[in-house]
Amino acid sequence: MAANVIDGKYDSALLGILQHEGQIDKFLDVILGFLYRRTDFYRIMKTKQDSMGFPEGVAVKLLLSAYKKYEHFAKRDEEYRQRMMEQKRKQDAMEITELTDSTPPPAAKIVEIETSNVPSASDIADGPPAGDKNVCQSEPADDKPRETEPLQIEQNTDSVDTPQNMSGDGKKTEAKVRTGDEKDDNPDETRRQQQYQANPESYNGAIRENYSWSQSITDIDAHVKVPKSVRKGKDVKVEIQRKYLKVCYKDDSGGWREVVNDALMWEVNKEESMWSLVPGEHVHVSLEKVQERWWEALLQNEDKINVRKIDASRPMTDLGDEEQAKIEEMMYNDRQKKMGLPQTHEQKVHNILKQAWDADGSPFKGQPFDPSKVNVSGNNMQIGGP
Repeated sequence: MAANVIDGKYDSALLGILQHEGQIDKFLDVILGFLYRRTDFYRIMKTKQDSMGFPEGVAVKLLLSAYKKYEHFAKRDEEYRQRMMEQKRKQDAMEITELTDSTPPPAAKIVEIETSNVPSASDIADGPPAGDKNVCQSEPADDKPRETEPLQIEQNTDSVDTPQNMSGDGKKTEAKVRTGDEKDDNPDETRRQQQYQANPESYNGAIRENYSWSQSITDIDAHVKVPKSVRKGKDVKVEIQRKYLKVCYKDDSGGWREVVNDALMWEVNKEESMWSLVPGEHVHVSLEKVQERWWEALLQNEDKINVRKIDASRPMTDLGDEEQAKIEEMMYNDRQKKMGLPQTHEQKVHNILKQAWDADGSPFKGQPFDPSKVNVSGNNMQIGGP
């Protein structure tokens, strides 16, 4: 499911295996070996009555489908990088043309030029316009050193239509960056959600009497308890509809007992949702959300959680192309500043001046480019004359 691209909760375990094996082919051998030893992945269903395995050829199609899905993501990422590089080349070429076509000022010992058209660190830190779905805002950078906090992108947890996220005129409040300074008005609720967050099966979700559920911005994972006597798939019935979930198991008397039978909080993609049985423990139901939003409950008749108290951070890969480019530029500038190296807007000015340095009409024509004569600071640029 799409959650595996976005949600890296298994990365540490998988990275440990990969580092231990050292090569991709050995890593894949470990994964497929696990499927062979501990699952019915390689078992062929010979009749319709078989409750384990897959029809011949289905397992191979599953592997090929997973490969093609991530191949598509890789191609999309490469196309995005190429588009960004092409846009940057065109923009730099236009600015160089504008600079060389203009008449340069006469040579002087010190010339101070206002460069309001050059983006400053604060301009770069400004996020997308208000109302954008994925908004990441940051305070303008200053020249004073300060302790750096980890960068955390917070999804708009107010996307759920609850009274807490509606203003007086009925409009939704905007996404924000979590600062940690907000007053906790319900310590018991916070403490309870912290307990949920400590359990992978209820991360960003909750633990209920017969089941637990967790979520990412795109997916829901529910674990429905079953007795130890439930060992085979034929002992379980699971019905997943667009906005409905039903889970039953066969009890000792041969009858069917409902564990979950309720409407879902929001709609899911039925075709992309699936379930599996962990014998004697639980039924694992994976649901793909139709809309990217944080659910305050799995079922409509369930107690609701406060989505303001969950971990709403999400990887940069889940943001739009424009937001990713903006955040990457901010992170790059932060590293450059710490190392005392020029930031993006300073590099941009230097590149333009370097190409215009020896242009016709330039006071520096015929001289080697000397970056020490150019000082870009804040919104001002100082050029030392010959």
